[in-house]
Order: sequence, then C-alpha cells, then structure tokens
Amino acid sequence: MTEEERLIKKNKRITIVGLLLLVLIVAAIVVVLNFDKLQGQAAHHISTDNTELQQARHNHQKRKPSYNMKKVKPISPNSLAHAWRVRRDYRAVGQIAVPSKNILLNIFRGVGNDELALGAGTFRADQKMGKNNYPLAGHNMDDGQTYFSPLYTAKVNGTLSNGTVVYLTDFTKVYFYKITSSQFIGVYNLNLAFNRKKFAKHPVISLFTCDYTGQGRLFVRGRLTGSQSLKSASKYVKQIFKY
Repeated sequence: MTEEERLIKKNKRITIVGLLLLVLIVAAIVVVLNFDKLQGQAAHHISTDNTELQQARHNHQKRKPSYNMKKVKPISPNSLAHAWRVRRDYRAVGQIAVPSKNILLNIFRGVGNDELALGAGTFRADQKMGKNNYPLAGHNMDDGQTYFSPLYTAKVNGTLSNGTVVYLTDFTKVYFYKITSSQFIGVYNLNLAFNRKKFAKHPVISLFTCDYTGQGRLFVRGRLTGSQSLKSASKYVKQIFKY
C-alpha cells in the first residue's frame, strides 16, 4: 500500500468516527430536549400495558407495602426500570377508572416507589372499597395522560367538573363515586386521607397527586353513589375495566 493509499484510508476512518460522534451528539441532544416526554411515555406504558393490567391481579404479593408518603420519590428512569423488573412481586388489589379522563390504573397496597410506578397506591392497610374514606395516591407526569396527570391537567384547565364519575373495582364488585370537590393543598396536608365518623354513613374516595412543582398536591374528593357485582355489570362498565 502506497503512502497516498494509507492517507486516504486514514482520512476515511477519521470521517467515519467524526460522523458517529456527530450522530451520538445529536441523539444526546434529542434525548435531553425530550427527556420528560420520553420518560412519560415509558411510565405510561408500564402502568397501562394491557397484559400487566390483567396479570397484576394474579401476582403473589412478595414485598411488604410501605405507607410512608415521605419516602416517595419522583419518577425517574431508574425507578421505572426497577419497578418493571419487580412488577410480578406486587399484586393489584383492584383498579381505578375515570373514563372521561382516560384513566385506568391498577391499585396496589401502599405508596412505595414501585407501587406508584406501576399504578395507584393505597394510604392505609385497613382501607376497603365502598367503606369510609378510601384514599389513593398517584403520580403526576404533567403530560395529561399518565397516572393521575389527567386529573391535574383537567383541574388546571378548569375541566375537572363535579359529578365526574370515578369507578373502582376489587375484581368482584364495582363501586361508583362522583367527584364533589377538588382543590390544591399543601404537600404535607394528608389528614384528608384519614377516616372520620361521618364517612361511615357517607363513604368517600380521596385522590391525591402532586402538582408539577412538587410543593403542593391536588386533592380530589368524591362520594359513593352505589355498587354492584362486576359480573352482572353493564357491558359499558365491563369494557371500562377490560373485563
């Protein structure tokens, strides 16, 4: 090989390396600029994948639930990856659906980081659907579609109307609630998740999700309007839960 041929070959290698570096730089820029969107899409897939929505009710609960809201961390690529790896260690105790806001999520015991990456989580070990105060927590990705984000977006846009129907199921019965109020509260104002004597006669649901700043929460309250067997529910209700 002549000197000229070696020089041409060397220049080709340099050009190829330069192009690869350029492609990597461009890809990195795209990821950075679209990080929130890409993370939201990953979270949405994990929490709404139809196979997982159905499978989770049959899982064996292998991990002790955490009910400490102070230990909840924002969604991250690492938390999503970890939740996906251990998803079969958590059993869904039911589902929540708000059809008008395109919400359908599994409900898990506790508010641990895995549980809230997979769906919605319960505040207390003793809570029962259709009884007293049934509080649930869900993340807000501020994308209008993931976890409880649709509730937050609707509240900000002024479209979270009282009377909006919230459906719960424990896979045996369906519980119907209607939203009666929604407001922004302090991040540590969690006493709204407690039981009160009045809730024994008039059961309610309480939904919590962080605002986009993480410094406050959206609190949504609904009242129980009825319940029925899931097996005997209307075709519409069964379709909501993909039953």
